[in-house]
Amino acid sequence: MKYIKTNFPNELPTWIAIFLVYFFWWIVLSNFYIIPFAHLFLVIILTFHGSVQHEILHGHPTSHQGFNDLLAYPSIALWSPYFVYKSSHLKHHEDINLTIPNIDPESYFISKDDWHSLSSYRQKFAAFNMTLLGRLMLGPLWYFFALKKEFLMSFKKPFSINFLGWFSHEVFVVILLYCIWSFFNIHFFTYIVCAYLAHSLTMLRSFYEHRPNSNPNHRSVIMQTSYPLRILFLNNNYHFVHHKNPDMSWHQIPREYNSNSGKYNQSNGFFLEKGYFKWFKKYLVKPVTEPKHPAF
Repeated sequence: MKYIKTNFPNELPTWIAIFLVYFFWWIVLSNFYIIPFAHLFLVIILTFHGSVQHEILHGHPTSHQGFNDLLAYPSIALWSPYFVYKSSHLKHHEDINLTIPNIDPESYFISKDDWHSLSSYRQKFAAFNMTLLGRLMLGPLWYFFALKKEFLMSFKKPFSINFLGWFSHEVFVVILLYCIWSFFNIHFFTYIVCAYLAHSLTMLRSFYEHRPNSNPNHRSVIMQTSYPLRILFLNNNYHFVHHKNPDMSWHQIPREYNSNSGKYNQSNGFFLEKGYFKWFKKYLVKPVTEPKHPAF
């Protein structure tokens, strides 16, 4: 077996995060009817698991990415197969294409041609998706349907690696929900609702972390937020810093930003925000921007 190298002192915080997310997931499920606010804790844990997966796909905590991927593979938050998330997210890191519809896989924007082909109903829905209320309520559902469409498309090549990956994920989710119901007496619907809310919480972070701009450096936000949310998102709130240093460990990012804040603020065109919860006041029912992507 190939020796797996890791800079253990530097990667220790990531190892701790990986251990804690699975440990607390098990503890909450095992004591679901004893722990006060267990539903809320489960939502937070599933959200944190997404942050841990994000850290792992960027090459942590070891030099052997195949081993790293095994640590992230269990999709306990249900929605997305890890290999799909990894592939689309790494493509998203092509900064020159950030926010570009049909190229950036994480873009919520619609091209001008597609926009004019939409019915008025679909245009209104797209505008609603640019409000915080719309994103939190319907964003996970919209993403779920997109994933299931991709799963059905994989049936065109039933002997491909892509199909096997999708099929194994679907089987894993069914077994996981059955085990949660059988061993912990937690109804599968309860767990699905918690997973849905966890995805909504993740979408709070990503709501406006990218904006259209002719300068690719001006497209990624720097969000200054509270320490608990920084930990929950593993400092991905410093999103521009992460895009400029995608291989940097999550716990190094705040020091990097604080040491060079002037450079980063100027470089990203002062696309700065202070506090996610201010978005509730500003954009709860008001679109943060129009969904039709401007031409550059």
